[in-house]
Amino acid sequence: MKSPKLILETTIFALLMLSHVCPSIAGMAYITNQGDNTVSVIDTTTNQVVSTIKVGLKPVGVAVSAINHRAYISNVDGQSVSVIDTQKNKLISTYPIKGSPVGLLASPDNKTLYVADWTEDRIYLFDAMSMKAQAEIKSGKAPAGMVISPDGKSLYIANRDSNDIAVINTTTRQISQRIPVGKHPFGLALNKSGTELYVVNVFSNSVSIINTTNFKSESIRVGEHPYCVTPSKDGLFLLVTNTQDDSVSIIELAKKQLIATIKVGEVPEGISVDEQSGQIYVANWASNQVSVIDGQTYKLITQIKTGDKSRAFGQFILPSIIK
Repeated sequence: MKSPKLILETTIFALLMLSHVCPSIAGMAYITNQGDNTVSVIDTTTNQVVSTIKVGLKPVGVAVSAINHRAYISNVDGQSVSVIDTQKNKLISTYPIKGSPVGLLASPDNKTLYVADWTEDRIYLFDAMSMKAQAEIKSGKAPAGMVISPDGKSLYIANRDSNDIAVINTTTRQISQRIPVGKHPFGLALNKSGTELYVVNVFSNSVSIINTTNFKSESIRVGEHPYCVTPSKDGLFLLVTNTQDDSVSIIELAKKQLIATIKVGEVPEGISVDEQSGQIYVANWASNQVSVIDGQTYKLITQIKTGDKSRAFGQFILPSIIK
């Protein structure tokens, strides 16, 4: 029988070897800075900017893939998508796109990148690694935000200028449903099970909550010119950025009620949750910073200086991984 000392020494040695072979990589937030054509990379453990990457002209949207080690950036005026290697935080390449890309989304299997082009009213599908074009889908007027069901079968698209949500069957690549919502829908989110869709209606100052089975919806009033939305880590609350009153609205989902408002930076736009810590990150366009909110107390923790006109439209936090 081995002695306790020998067992302890063997365990420590094994853990040290594992940490050497599989180093832990902190979560990273990729913040598009539309004013200086860069992406600020924030380590979500230290809340420090660790890299600034030059991309295309007027970057707006973000999508990330931990499996592919990629961050995808839409450059709305550059008519392109920049792809970043998230292991090295270096630009791989910038790929030309027809029209003006805004929203980006990686499929759950990490094989497909969806690109919303709001001047051509289309969604483009690319191979997420090679960036080779696969298909295009006509959606609605000025498609912006996108989310996809956990099983990857239903793609939801916010059509800003037609005031509806297009539901795309990803197998047939056809529209299966159109859901009317408020004025100028923009940001979208789903709950973890995919049973509720959250739609930000910019000109209605509201959020639509839609049952994805029967498509029944209800609306909740928030702040002035809301922009983006995310559920909290525990799924109990919904957080919405309000661009014209520099705040984040908190909605309690069980009661479907607005319960609090948090002051952040100037003209908050993109918002994402770090799934490890639960902290909420908000990109502030006019104050060139990211606000960090505690995911338990919902108090402002800190402000992080970024680049000029930070937007970060989309899911911009790459989760902590083992390399």
